[in-house]
Amino acid sequence: MAARSQQLKKTARPVAISRWRINAILIVAVAMIAIVALRLGNLQVLQSAKLSSMANSEIKRQLPLNPRRGTIRDRAGNVLALDVDRESLFAVPREVDQKNAPRLALMLSGLLGKPAPDLLAALQQPDSAWVPLKRWLDPEIAQQVSKIIESEPGLRMIYEPRRVYPQGSFAAQTIGAVNLEGVGISGIEGYYNTDLIGTTGMITAEVDAQSQPIWIAPQQSKPASDGADLELTIDPLIQHLIEVELKAAIDTHKADGGSIIVLEPSTGAVRGMASYPTFDPNRYYDYDPEMYNLNPAIAKGYEPGSTFKLVTVAAGLQARTFSTSTTVDDPGVIERYGWTLKNWDSGGHGMLTPAEMLYYSSNVAALQFNELTGKDKFYAMVNAFGYGKATGIDLAGEGEGIVKDPNADSWGPLDLDTNAFGQAVLVTPLQQARMIAAIGNGGTLMRPYVVAKICHADNCTTTQPQAQGQPIAPEVASTIRDMIVKSANGYVNPIKPDTLWLVPGYAIGAKTGTSQIPDSKGGYGPGTIGSVAGLAPIEHPRYAILVKIDYPKDDPFGVNTALPVYRKIVEQLMRYERIAPDPNFVGPEQVPGVAIAAH
Repeated sequence: MAARSQQLKKTARPVAISRWRINAILIVAVAMIAIVALRLGNLQVLQSAKLSSMANSEIKRQLPLNPRRGTIRDRAGNVLALDVDRESLFAVPREVDQKNAPRLALMLSGLLGKPAPDLLAALQQPDSAWVPLKRWLDPEIAQQVSKIIESEPGLRMIYEPRRVYPQGSFAAQTIGAVNLEGVGISGIEGYYNTDLIGTTGMITAEVDAQSQPIWIAPQQSKPASDGADLELTIDPLIQHLIEVELKAAIDTHKADGGSIIVLEPSTGAVRGMASYPTFDPNRYYDYDPEMYNLNPAIAKGYEPGSTFKLVTVAAGLQARTFSTSTTVDDPGVIERYGWTLKNWDSGGHGMLTPAEMLYYSSNVAALQFNELTGKDKFYAMVNAFGYGKATGIDLAGEGEGIVKDPNADSWGPLDLDTNAFGQAVLVTPLQQARMIAAIGNGGTLMRPYVVAKICHADNCTTTQPQAQGQPIAPEVASTIRDMIVKSANGYVNPIKPDTLWLVPGYAIGAKTGTSQIPDSKGGYGPGTIGSVAGLAPIEHPRYAILVKIDYPKDDPFGVNTALPVYRKIVEQLMRYERIAPDPNFVGPEQVPGVAIAAH
């Protein structure tokens, strides 16, 4: 029993652990705690900002708030351009069931109007996260596509703003177009793009797995600022009138094209601007780029022909190098510097005053009057009228024309003679319209403009008319107005009682022109340009009008191509303005207020 008790005492003795082992364990534990502490410190302190940013990037997004592009309206408030939200279809290829992709492409092809192989290629782009299939679907098509999306993964529909032009091609080359990225590329859309486009806003928010904002989470937002709304100077009735008459004339004469501009002489406001052929800005991409990028009324240069004789007369009268009673001899054909210069029919008219030169449209008389004026004074007048430089109109893509520098080696004295009747000088239709407008405005040249008002919300800025110089004195302008009344209507006096008026009941001023078209060899080709520059009515003119018809095939002369268009436009403008016809301006068998065939 004692032996057993002794054995139990030996068994119950505690196990001894050496001090060095305990110390080793403590050291290891302390080291591990230190490592953890250092790691936690690194994560919590040193890398806190970086890791927080990475965490936030997983759940937070900066979501753009797109502004509304400004609306464009005409003078009467009719909408010409606006943004409309339309649904666009996109594919997420990595989510598309590739076994089902051919069938899906075929199904979408009929709805989207796109070839099935093209759609299949878009659906099979594994490296692309987001592929557009068709943007801005018609509402009916979008509804049908939505049903497909319900059972097909990998397709998304989102709303995108689409620029829409409710009036189609109405004033298209003036309004311009917006490309598929929402950037204005021509016309008003291009010139005022910064004002129209607005400022993009931003929401910083937490998002869910579908990248949709979690609205109960804290957010930061910077609201979008919508683009400015524009009100134009364009009068819808006048614009419609000139577009209809221009197209009718081009069809009648089988012409290549043409332009018409209607300005308000006292302000420079553009009441109508049309060119043909034109385009539909809703689908500008279906046209040649030159069609939607180039507005012929402001960018396409041409030799003005006899309408430029008004500048010749203005230069001489303003410089007093000749008077209204000065005469030169017109034999019909004349020699200068080894060149033969002649009238359109080579016919002479004897001794002519400046007014008679305009009436007979004599080239030979015009060049002689220019020789009386001289190089320096003539080109000073050309420069004062703004030829050879842009008018400053608020439209993208304006041209400058070409005027030879009289001090350059390329200039010769023959240029002075040919410039007198509108050859060897290149102008834009707008420059020519502004010239006749200045004559109607007492000699004051106004800057043409098409935007009357810019409105940012309720804060509107109205465009103020801007004078650009005084090329001629008011009395010279009045004298020229009298001349173009006679040029348009004949000499009104008791000796000639059978005078026929251009628009019966109204004293209307006009000067026609027939321009040859330069070829690439330094000469002239077979085609012509018929044009008219005029004022209506002649007393306190309401409108300055330029009509230009390019390459008429049935008649080469402006008096037979452009003048009938001018008369129809003026007749309707006088009725539109409710100006009563004056019986003193009505000839035999003429009906007051009704234009008749050219005489």
